[in-house]
Amino acid sequence: MHRSEEQVHGDHWDDWTATTCPALLIHGTKGIIPPEQIRAMVERRPGTVTSELEGDHLIPSTAPDTFAAAVRAFLTTI
Repeated sequence: MHRSEEQVHGDHWDDWTATTCPALLIHGTKGIIPPEQIRAMVERRPGTVTSELEGDHLIPSTAPDTFAAAVRAFLTTI
């Protein structure tokens, strides 16, 4: 768990911008990603769509139906 947590820290912009394929950035209203980071992610990678859902960082686990609906809706656009 600790090693996994350490992997999310650092500068990952090169990874994020390495492709221009469509991307869905799902984040919760009570999430941990600051709004300015969400804006930067959208600005730096063309084709990024955001979906803000009610919940925290664990939306796939705590609101799986809402999460799945957002993914399905995004997939119909590509």
